[in-house]
Amino acid sequence: MSGYTVINILDMLETIGEDELSSILFDFSCPMNLEIEHFIHNNAIEFAKRKMSITHLVFDGDARLVAYFTLTHKPSSVDGRVLSKTSRKKLEMHARMDESIQAYSVSAYLIAQFGKNYGVDGGHSISGDELMDMAFDVLERVQRHIGGGVVFLECEDNPALLKFYQNDHNRFRLFGERYSEREQVKYLKLLRFF
Repeated sequence: MSGYTVINILDMLETIGEDELSSILFDFSCPMNLEIEHFIHNNAIEFAKRKMSITHLVFDGDARLVAYFTLTHKPSSVDGRVLSKTSRKKLEMHARMDESIQAYSVSAYLIAQFGKNYGVDGGHSISGDELMDMAFDVLERVQRHIGGGVVFLECEDNPALLKFYQNDHNRFRLFGERYSEREQVKYLKLLRFF
């Protein structure tokens, strides 16, 4: 991870102001996932100002924005029947079981957005695993201050994305899915323990 700097969007906002920050963010390009691009262009600053989620910008040694990730916390429900016995034991440390629906209620960290800037070196200047490590570095610092132990994310039902999130480095586990009527997209729900 050497050579990269991770900066909280609120720190950038205070340092350079909204107009200059917006200009930097509008250079971000992610044609593989337009939702990632739309969020950084249109929502990241406002969501951070309202403390709904905080975006972390990743710059390379040449001060180019190469990636970003957005973190927040959110309640979630996890169907206990889809987890292994080991995973259920880990989850029980951080969640409550609602016996009537056989689901755990947990307040967890959410990786809400996660993407590379394909406008810089075609997105090859940073790996997805490096970016995930940066997100977990931030989450581990937060965890030390406020507790918690579960991280989750949602991704489109795409075999390549699922393989990335479930690889030996990132270690997310599938625990459910949801269908967005508005977007007409099925999202897979994955979790990971600290």
